[in-house]
Amino acid sequence: MTALTDPLTEEQRLLLGIAWTTFVEHERFPNFFYVAYRMRQLGHDAAKVLYSFPVIGQDQVLNGYRAVGWSAQGNTPRPDGPVRLTMAGLYHLQHDQMARDLARGLLAYMQQVTREQEKILDSPFDLPNTDVNLGDVLKKIDGAGPLVERMAKIADHEWPGIHFNKMTLTGRLGALPAADYDTLDLYLADVAAHLSPTAPPEALSFTEPRALLRALNFLDVTYELVLGEALVVPPPMDRSSLLALDVDDEAAYNSGLLVLTDILRDFKVPGRKPSSGLLRLEQHLADKLPTLDRKAVHEAVQLLDQIRVIRNSAVHPKPRPELALAHDALGLRFPVRDFTAAWDSVRAHAELAVSNLQEAIQSARP
Repeated sequence: MTALTDPLTEEQRLLLGIAWTTFVEHERFPNFFYVAYRMRQLGHDAAKVLYSFPVIGQDQVLNGYRAVGWSAQGNTPRPDGPVRLTMAGLYHLQHDQMARDLARGLLAYMQQVTREQEKILDSPFDLPNTDVNLGDVLKKIDGAGPLVERMAKIADHEWPGIHFNKMTLTGRLGALPAADYDTLDLYLADVAAHLSPTAPPEALSFTEPRALLRALNFLDVTYELVLGEALVVPPPMDRSSLLALDVDDEAAYNSGLLVLTDILRDFKVPGRKPSSGLLRLEQHLADKLPTLDRKAVHEAVQLLDQIRVIRNSAVHPKPRPELALAHDALGLRFPVRDFTAAWDSVRAHAELAVSNLQEAIQSARP
């Protein structure tokens, strides 16, 4: 979990202080060129310091969520873009009374935004208006009213907790399912918990050469018992035997991936679209087995389909963004260097996914 509340380095404190003091004095965040010059005078590279802040949520928002945010120009901060603080930034300024007041008001606002969602429970057919006006909430908090413009500038980019419109000063819930917090510590802990990516699957060892073949056989037998028809089209012996053999180079690794991908593609599932029998399997099972654990089947099918993505990359080596994700799903480093270990991990993940499919089908048997 990213430590948004860990103590800052000296350079991070300096940059945060420049943004904060400018904000307090002018009610606006400074632009990057100004921060960069001030930091350069102190002997620091502002861009490097910005990127050094702990970050989460980069898969959802450019630059992610951190104590200090900025507008990007390609891979660098835009010179005329503001360097702004988030509530994570306010956490590191709790020695300052205004920072505490801003945090208190924004937490109260998020609590009201969360409560406003309850209107939905009384309106199953028409979507109610759940927007909350920031000014209306601050009127109820002593001393917070004059800070509404400053709070709006922070709320405008506080996307984990608030989806905010600074033109109308209204907002609703952001990325979190709820934002009912009394302290910044609790809010930031929940932000980190919800937005931190799950750890990628680890590489699995594969110690039984026939395990994958046996799992495919069990799947086929179970499918025929439950649905009355075969699923797996057995490949010729000289090809299926590759699934039980170790590999020691890239050519053997790609040959094994090709055989496994072809077996999955050729599953005997009715229909023509998608072209892969594996990808038609989930809907076919759902249509035939009302009590099917569809989530388990979906996860197994998606994992097995990552083998196709990796195999196709060997045939069509054009870079694609999903390639790195496919390697992560199968516990592989990208690019693969150790083909023996990679093949073991692919087989182990495939054996587990095939076994999960078999168990889901058996459990849903009428």
